[in-house]
Amino acid sequence: MFQLVKGSAVIGIVFFALVSFWPALDSEHRGPAHVIDADTIEVDGKRHRFYGVDAVEIDQICRRRDGAVWSCGREAVVALAKFLEGRTVNCDVWQSEARFAAGKQKRPVDVSEQRTTRDAYGRFISICYAGSDNLSAWVANEGWAIADRDANRLYNYTSQEGMAKFLRKGIWDGTFDPPAEWRRMQQAGERP
Repeated sequence: MFQLVKGSAVIGIVFFALVSFWPALDSEHRGPAHVIDADTIEVDGKRHRFYGVDAVEIDQICRRRDGAVWSCGREAVVALAKFLEGRTVNCDVWQSEARFAAGKQKRPVDVSEQRTTRDAYGRFISICYAGSDNLSAWVANEGWAIADRDANRLYNYTSQEGMAKFLRKGIWDGTFDPPAEWRRMQQAGERP
């Protein structure tokens, strides 16, 4: 009888451990990537939003220094797709603070929401690599994204953003609405 109870306890502990750590078992996705926008890709049917950056939206329009209007969002998507063409991408799901996942809303955060692996749109918040290239760093360095100043210091891309700005790469070649502001204006029905 003791052996049966002992065996049941072991099975229960193993089951509990498996259920408790299930998210960790599904924390890495690897394969070719389909680019959704300049900070979102799909790998193996799962959407990943790059941690630490906010890139221009696919329909976003920018102005060059000479005043010419250009489709910076579409150009950013094309650049990222070209960079990833034929490459295998590995995305490690990042456990982020709820303020990032909830779009940095100003509401109080419930204790149960303080850490999450998904954003408000259900995408995984991830650190993604193509070989040794960190994709958040790449989009910031190429001038397609603004660094999240509140990101973990190991994954803070302000220096890449600063270099792109200095070199006038991508969106830094003129003027643009910050992506979060552009999204807010779109949702409010304003025309940027």
